[in-house]
Amino acid sequence: MVEGPSEKAGFWHRQFGPTVTQLQIIFDIVFGLFVPILCFVLDPIVFRGLFFGPFLPDYQAFAFLFSGLQITLLGLWILSGPGWQPWNRLMSGTVLCGGCFYLIVGLAIAPLDGNGMFGFTPFLTALVFLRNSRRAFRAGNDGAESLADAVIPASGILLGAGLTLPLSVAIHSTASRAANEIVEGDSQHAIFAARRLMPLRFFAGSELNQIANAYRVTSDEKRKELLKFCFREITGDSIEKTADILRHDRATRQVAPVARGSRIRTDLALR
Repeated sequence: MVEGPSEKAGFWHRQFGPTVTQLQIIFDIVFGLFVPILCFVLDPIVFRGLFFGPFLPDYQAFAFLFSGLQITLLGLWILSGPGWQPWNRLMSGTVLCGGCFYLIVGLAIAPLDGNGMFGFTPFLTALVFLRNSRRAFRAGNDGAESLADAVIPASGILLGAGLTLPLSVAIHSTASRAANEIVEGDSQHAIFAARRLMPLRFFAGSELNQIANAYRVTSDEKRKELLKFCFREITGDSIEKTADILRHDRATRQVAPVARGSRIRTDLALR
């Protein structure tokens, strides 16, 4: 496609205009498919926390399921391209839902990311999803506007959230019950609960932290050994590492308000 006129257009017009360039396709694949997966695998601060306690562990199941669905649909759209008109409309609504999700995630974690390296990534992913949502809606739109032009994209938005929200709630409920049995139940029930929780370990960050916190605060050596065994049964990792991260994070959050109060008192004294 000839790109002469679009070269003089503004940045946002080029991003959302009808012309699709090879660089845009590469950008969409990298920041729409591979980078979100990499961010969820590493996830240093938000849902899992590799070095500090996570900030939003209770939303891990929904975020992982929703992102998995959105990445799959975006990849399908990039590979297949425009097709049957209702399909284009449905993809437009679903991918729009993904774009809004990543935009909200970016706004939520921006204050938590000091250097901005991870905090800026969701905005690039949101750009990819919003751009492809617009392209899907505009694809083959040569006829007159109709009610379906609004209803089908709205159905896509409901589909994007409706498929993952009930499933994430069910996973969170099941994982929470299993974690409570591990923390409070006898050894037989705790081991059975650990085996039930093992398939859900990638969605149960807050429940695993609950087990690690119980290990950290209990003084019963038999209970500590049981929790240690169950945690390794679920994750294959050592519970001490997670307990140390949570202990350090708790101490940091307790010290921070004290340090701020000391600085305020010092400033007032100097005045």
